[in-house]
Amino acid sequence: MNKLFAYLPCYNESGNIESLIHEWLKEKDSLLAQNYELVIVPIDDKSTDNTLEIIRRLENSYQEVRVIAHKQNRNLGGALSTAVKDFLKHADSNSNDLLCFMDGDNTHKPRFVHSMIDKINSGAGCVIASRYQPGASIHGVPSNRLFLSDGAKLYYSIVLHVPNVKDYTCGFRVYTYNALKRAHNKYQKSLITMRSFSCMMELLYKLHRSGCVFAEVPFELYYDSKVGESKMRILKTTKDSLITALRLRLFCK
Repeated sequence: MNKLFAYLPCYNESGNIESLIHEWLKEKDSLLAQNYELVIVPIDDKSTDNTLEIIRRLENSYQEVRVIAHKQNRNLGGALSTAVKDFLKHADSNSNDLLCFMDGDNTHKPRFVHSMIDKINSGAGCVIASRYQPGASIHGVPSNRLFLSDGAKLYYSIVLHVPNVKDYTCGFRVYTYNALKRAHNKYQKSLITMRSFSCMMELLYKLHRSGCVFAEVPFELYYDSKVGESKMRILKTTKDSLITALRLRLFCK
């Protein structure tokens, strides 16, 4: 039986993470029908609320849940790096094990993973849940953020120009073992260097430079289902992402 490892980065997500884990547990039987055993791995990034207490309780209640707890805050890039290292350590290199990474704030819904697996089975090494594919919809995102996202999409497409990719920053993705292993072998410790949200773009581009084939599926983003304020600082994140894209294009070989 293959395994699907669902990594859920969480920092102060006490109002969201339990609902998200239960949403994943609802997909367990459907994943088994696709020949995938579910492993849920919440990654607590040194939360200051009771997030870790919640996911520890769920770990004790469900055999599918295995918690990773950072001893210090490492931001999204640190969580992504932890997920890749843990997956390459625990996945079976002779199987079709998959790494799924998504936001831990309950804005991404696990049910879309099935169409992503279908794309993997058709030959993709990384599948992105995209806001820019026909059939996608976005709920509850402020208009100013939508404007910035659309502008960023155009900029990234021009600068990075990765085939079959329209959504460079969405954190909801599925990766194959082989795609991640090739990129890891090529870049080693420099595979993920960014701590901010731009780590998603960095990994995507380095996978591209390692020969990864990409595909996208439409999904529904539920920004209005999130409890608590956004941790993203829009202007700082935008500036950081624009600079990161240019540096990747110029210096990443």
